[in-house]
Amino acid sequence: MGKLRFLAGPLLFLAVSACAPSFTQDRVYFNNLAMAPGGMIGTTPTRAANEALKAIQKAEKSYGSKDQLLLGMDLGMANHVAAHYRTSEEIFRKTDRLAEKLFTQSFTGILLSYQLNDYSLPYKGLPFERVMVNLLNSLNYASTGDWNGALVETRKISEKLVEYNRMYPQVAGAEGKYSRFEGSAQQLLSSHHISYNPSKLNHYTDDAFARYLSGVFEEAQVQSGAGSYQSAYLSYEKAWRTYKKYRFLYHTPIPAFLAPALLRTSEAAGRANEFRRWRTAYPDVSYRSASEYERLGHILFVGYNGKIFHLKQKRLVFPLPIMGTVSMVSFAVPEPAGGDAEITVHEISVARTDGTPVLEACSETGDNLIALGLTNFKDHLDRVILREAIRSILKTVEQVTAQRVAYRQGGVLGELGAMVGGSIFAVASDQADIRSWRLLPASIDCSMIDLPPGTYDLVIRTRNSFSTGGVLRERITVTPGQYLLIRTVNPPPARPGK
Repeated sequence: MGKLRFLAGPLLFLAVSACAPSFTQDRVYFNNLAMAPGGMIGTTPTRAANEALKAIQKAEKSYGSKDQLLLGMDLGMANHVAAHYRTSEEIFRKTDRLAEKLFTQSFTGILLSYQLNDYSLPYKGLPFERVMVNLLNSLNYASTGDWNGALVETRKISEKLVEYNRMYPQVAGAEGKYSRFEGSAQQLLSSHHISYNPSKLNHYTDDAFARYLSGVFEEAQVQSGAGSYQSAYLSYEKAWRTYKKYRFLYHTPIPAFLAPALLRTSEAAGRANEFRRWRTAYPDVSYRSASEYERLGHILFVGYNGKIFHLKQKRLVFPLPIMGTVSMVSFAVPEPAGGDAEITVHEISVARTDGTPVLEACSETGDNLIALGLTNFKDHLDRVILREAIRSILKTVEQVTAQRVAYRQGGVLGELGAMVGGSIFAVASDQADIRSWRLLPASIDCSMIDLPPGTYDLVIRTRNSFSTGGVLRERITVTPGQYLLIRTVNPPPARPGK
């Protein structure tokens, strides 16, 4: 009977962990995209993008009931890349609702997570992942010309981040019977110089690129009367302030495409003092007045570059005096690995259909998702590592208690059986949660191109530190006041063992 009791824990763990998703689908996904280095453009899907989508669809059964948020993120992204914008939009809307529902549930007080690990809980996603659902969905709407729908999605982002930072300090630490182990866990972590802070706020309090896109989406609706230069200016101004923080947090410079937008919209909105301030800050930047700008067509270029980091397991083992003896306390934590943008810039050339050059432009970083995500992950880990230590001490105390009871009841053999059974359960259940949204790019870059009405040949080349990469060619026609979204997907080549 005792042996059955000792086996129950490992069996329960295996039942729970069996629901963890496979982490092979992202390799197939990116390998398929790498077959077409230029990815895809506009609303035209490529065979490689559709093959990447099929790789995720085939892997759907590997996502368990606790991984439905992750499934929605992956399916939404794969459909987005394959230019199935309506389908992606619907999936991301459902995913967004599920993410909000899961986030509002308490991070603590769930007994099963303390007895086992975070795989026993539904995956909630990191804040930056949940925000990217809205940012990418805004581009779904923009791809179909629904600028108001796109604007709604970007506006959700700032509201979400305010909510996340307000709630996080309330959802960390231990509750109930587990709170008595918190002091021991804090002492253990401090003695080994391991950072933890259950009340830590996110550095990620706003998204600069989402703010910029909000301004673009506002301006796209000015002529129809649905947008205003006042609102567009406020979005651009908030983008500038957030990019200013980005320089220190993520080493992302303020992009040059923001200055003309600030000058144009502050002037058009009648904000004379702000206009003078930006003219002083950017004396050499040329810009078009709003009246001239409205007579042009506009291409919003967005490029997805590389592959974001994934998570792997790191195990920590420390001695700790417990119940008159010294036991080894072990717990596992996730740590980031991999991730590389590789592509440094997109070079964009525009020519008339007779070959006459019109302009050349280079993209700039909109969101550095690797830098942003790593910082956000570190903030998350500082909050949860205390819980991991509490969980480990709890299991160790239970194991030592079980060994002493077994010794009284069955002598040395009973104690040995309890020790073996407890050790199997502790090792089996001590698993770090390494789920993450692995289909995100490493970075998103952007450029805004303004053209007189007409038909043009567009060429987009990718470039890294060593050479040029894929080339995209597209013939486009722009009309006065029209906005077009052009998007490319540029993952790095697949590497053995990655």
